[in-house]
Amino acid sequence: MDPDYGAFLQTLDLTDGLAASRLMLERFSPLFAGTIGLDNHPQVRPVEYLFEQNQALYFLTTKSSRLYAELCQTPYVQLCLTIPGTTAVFRLSGKVCFTEESEILDRCEKERSDLFQRLGADRKLLIAFFLIGASGELSSTLPLTEERKLYLPDPDGVLIGITIKKKTELRDRLSRILARREAEPFAETTELTKLYDGALFVFAEAAKALWPRMDIQPIERAAVFETWDEREKYTGLAAKLIGNAVIEKPEDLTYWLNTETLQQLLP
Repeated sequence: MDPDYGAFLQTLDLTDGLAASRLMLERFSPLFAGTIGLDNHPQVRPVEYLFEQNQALYFLTTKSSRLYAELCQTPYVQLCLTIPGTTAVFRLSGKVCFTEESEILDRCEKERSDLFQRLGADRKLLIAFFLIGASGELSSTLPLTEERKLYLPDPDGVLIGITIKKKTELRDRLSRILARREAEPFAETTELTKLYDGALFVFAEAAKALWPRMDIQPIERAAVFETWDEREKYTGLAAKLIGNAVIEKPEDLTYWLNTETLQQLLP
């Protein structure tokens, strides 16, 4: 084993995969992200680590970037960096979850204002992401070197978001709900109807990530929101109320996209 690589390993507690990963992400750059491109070919580009909160490692991108489009289509990423002065390579892999929570974006702006400005500083376009099901590998570019595995816990108390199991009947049911929402306007606009449209936006975005050709324009046209800020408010509230719901059958959509259910979830 390369002596520099061995010395570096001795400074890390590899039994604490989260702490060891955070240390390497904080100390070393550049960091590169490997994704599956929109053409289904591999893509690699530099990214920057921001911070850890509630066991989630956060990164930042924009909704107009190819990285965001690629991760929406295939929400898996591998991050890679080398340890300067050694032959060590660190790779971190996991499934990507996006968040637009105000608390997270506020911290992004406070701690990394330089990155915030480089990405355009328009909060409507910025979106953070973190990993679930993450694991790391620490190895050397030299042959016959032992590879060390790092295991990271899933984030604690973090909104992962809606998970839609990829089934045709779920897509068809949601398409019918969207079409019906446009065809049948609400008789009156209330806090609850705004919350319903917020929930429908959450489900529509999750479905669009699975089925890019799915038409979600009906909710864009029918939603009762008067301003972008109002849309963001109720979409964010709906996401928190729905939490980490898993949609496995069409009946799940009927349950969650229901004003009575949403009213029961309100504090």
